[in-house]
Amino acid sequence: MRRAFVTLLAAGAWLACVIQALASEPRRTIDVSRVLDAGPLSVVADMVITRTPPDPPPLVERRDWVFDLRWDRGQLWLLGVRPLERADAQATPRAMGRFALELFEGPALIERVRFDFPLLGAAEPDASVSLTSKLRTRIGVLFPATNRGTRLELLDRATNRRWSLPWPPNEAPPSDAGGDARGPE
Repeated sequence: MRRAFVTLLAAGAWLACVIQALASEPRRTIDVSRVLDAGPLSVVADMVITRTPPDPPPLVERRDWVFDLRWDRGQLWLLGVRPLERADAQATPRAMGRFALELFEGPALIERVRFDFPLLGAAEPDASVSLTSKLRTRIGVLFPATNRGTRLELLDRATNRRWSLPWPPNEAPPSDAGGDARGPE
């Protein structure tokens, strides 16, 4: 009985200490600025600053263009463009990708849609075996049908190559050669 009383008394004393520790003011302050310091400014000098402008605010449109693009053994092809009507206006979704459709108005970037071709990974400069030289894949890219813009470009960010695309797009039917109109080159 005495042992249970001593154990209960010790547990009560421990609980009182915990409550007092949680309720009282801290006895010293912690200077977090030293822990979260960004480091010396010499690190900033090593950064590479790109001339690529940031993504603009997304356009909100009810109509989109679907760009039918093909990657065929290292070559890009524009197979066709068709309109797409939506019930409600939607903002252009933002994603990361190796490729981008960029719409310019003069020098200003007004829309960018990034995407990747299926099965086409990032460029591997030191890879002994590359599947991209034999890969043939296709994607439909949604791009807002806006009245703005004067120039549309397709950008391969891995090689920094750019191709001009028609803006505004033509709604022409596919050619007699199976719909393979040589694309952006």
